[in-house]
Amino acid sequence: MHMSGSGLLPGRDAFRTVHVGALALCAIMLPWSTALLSMAQMLLVANWLLEGIVRTDFIGRFRRTFTSGPSLVFLSIFGLHVLGLLWTSDLDWGTDLVRILLPILSVGAVMAGSPRLSVPEFRAVLLLGAWSVVASTFVCLVMRKGGAADYRSLSVFISHIRLTLLLCLAIVVLLLDRGGPLWLRIMGYCAVPWALFFINKLGSIQGFCILLVLAAVLLWRWVGGQGKAMRWIVRATVVALPVSALLIGLGEVRERYRLPDPELARTFEKSAGGEMYTHDIANPQMENGTHVWTWLAWREMRATWPLRSKRSIDDLNDKGNPIWGTLVRYLASKGERKDSVAVMALTDAEVRDIEQGIPNVLHGQRSALRERIDEVFFELEHYYAYGAADGHSVAMRLEFLKAGMAIAMREWTIGVGTGDTKTAFAEQYERMGTSLSVEWRHRAHNEYLTLWISFGVFGLLWSLFAFWWPARRLMAWNDPLFIAWSVILGISCFTDDTIETQAGATFFGLYYALFVFGAPRSVTTAPQE
Repeated sequence: MHMSGSGLLPGRDAFRTVHVGALALCAIMLPWSTALLSMAQMLLVANWLLEGIVRTDFIGRFRRTFTSGPSLVFLSIFGLHVLGLLWTSDLDWGTDLVRILLPILSVGAVMAGSPRLSVPEFRAVLLLGAWSVVASTFVCLVMRKGGAADYRSLSVFISHIRLTLLLCLAIVVLLLDRGGPLWLRIMGYCAVPWALFFINKLGSIQGFCILLVLAAVLLWRWVGGQGKAMRWIVRATVVALPVSALLIGLGEVRERYRLPDPELARTFEKSAGGEMYTHDIANPQMENGTHVWTWLAWREMRATWPLRSKRSIDDLNDKGNPIWGTLVRYLASKGERKDSVAVMALTDAEVRDIEQGIPNVLHGQRSALRERIDEVFFELEHYYAYGAADGHSVAMRLEFLKAGMAIAMREWTIGVGTGDTKTAFAEQYERMGTSLSVEWRHRAHNEYLTLWISFGVFGLLWSLFAFWWPARRLMAWNDPLFIAWSVILGISCFTDDTIETQAGATFFGLYYALFVFGAPRSVTTAPQE
């Protein structure tokens, strides 16, 4: 889509001005404040209702919304959650979830029953939302309270996951903007590297995966209008690059999961203090290519650590993990044996790093993304070696997925209802004897699986249809911005219950309604390339 225009049109009536302003406020407040976001949504609905009364069109606008096939099908996503209360025993959680999903109903109904935005209005809402999320990152840097190793502390106002999704959308909006003054577009292009930098600071593997998929999808679509030779070359490259990356990744995985030399178990060597080294040859965990759980002199480390730190080796570090585990990993990252000599050789700065929960001597010398990738590998190595996942987001998601799939297969017809997912997961964790501690026994963290568990396989399929068909019917799939937003949302739903928070539900309801029901006809009727 090529956005053009220079802002809101002058001379609009008050209701139209408030309508567009409330939409803009929703987009602006999304990365900042759930309270102000709720107020903006209430303003949008109140203005819509009041306009209907003043213009004696109160019934007519409800008729337009609730007799239109596309809007009814989309709003059925909210209706399905209301219907699911009928076979729910935990009505407290069920009704709370319905309340969270109200933006789907409120924004969807208002947008479906209102005239479409003009190109300048549409562009203004999108750009204000994009610039707002970029501005929020600067404030987050100033207000950050956590340590350098705590990437979550970089997102002060909303979840770091939601912030990443908004940054990905902002990048697309700023890159596709073709309207307004040149200086504003140049500022937008300059903001894109900053957004990429901040996604990297967040250590968001998902964020960069989304951007790579977006680049591939939009490039594939764009090249459809080019010459045959160009089309074949570009599309072959788009296919070859991820295949090559997958092969390289598999090689990295094989190297990461290489077990220590079995001969170490028959090595009877003593440390400088006379302690026999121990080796866990069944554990593949590595730091910087060195196996972590080999050449261990536990008594020496325990005896020597108090000489270097006032904190007990059994205390938790600043990230909530045992100091002894971080110490062992840190020494392994240096290629050292884990004994008194190595502990005494640590600098004061390295001791502070260990106390803060930094497990690798190269911390700060690599990008946050690279460090997050290494941390994920370590989580998975630890999980497969010991079956322990507590506190490790990726490893825990494997336990969530295992429990969720068992529930989904057992309750595949109509599911457990809107509010009983928590109860179902609690029971399943007990049934499967999970290694997760009680405080870490969360739900699916996969929106598709959550829908299946809640409403059965037919409810899941209907939800997907309710997302796809209205956009198909109103030709929103012709708009690259809608395609990009759909990719962002779709990928996020694999790793999170995206729409089950206020920010997530608004991200879904606001932008779907904006692109499908509110986008100007010049966008939604653009020819398919």
